Amino acid sequence: MTDQHLKFPNIVTVNASTYTNRNNHLPGEGGALNAGYTPVDALCMVSNLLGSHGLHYGEDWWWDGFGHGGYSSYKGAEYTITLRFAREEHRLLVDLGSKHAN
Repeated sequence: MTDQHLKFPNIVTVNASTYTNRNNHLPGEGGALNAGYTPVDALCMVSNLLGSHGLHYGEDWWWDGFGHGGYSSYKGAEYTITLRFAREEHRLLVDLGSKHAN
């Protein structure tokens, strides 16, 4: 078990599409972003949200990774973001920034 798993025991996994509708890849060739734009854009949105509530990365929360939530015939690939929090109540902040909450 890593230090991050001990320091941030509260886990939440969210769909990237909850925070962004950005396409995963740009049209045409090129680009070096192996993770794809959709989950990265969503992680930026979540980071901004948590920061606006006073949470600090590496102190209050930790990004644990991206995942693949499956494939939908009408949405395409669905990506997930796994986050860890030091305090359980901070997990609730993640829902505040969803596209559906605004």
